[in-house]
Amino acid sequence: MKSLRYNKMANAWLSHVKKTMKHMKSKGSYKKGDGLKKVIMEAKKTYKKGGATGNVAVPASPVGGRRRTRRHSRK
Repeated sequence: MKSLRYNKMANAWLSHVKKTMKHMKSKGSYKKGDGLKKVIMEAKKTYKKGGATGNVAVPASPVGGRRRTRRHSRK
């Protein structure tokens, strides 16, 4: 039976918060029981939205996808 635990974080923000907490613990600026708010405030300062893509331009995709066609003729 497979384990229900996953190694991959849910998204880039959560993995960034986890890395920030680990970094703060190694520096000694975070101790157990300080609360997550302190870590989130620090992570907010260094987070770059987009993650691994960096400065690569992503082509804009159509917002709605395909256009809907009329199923019945107008009267």
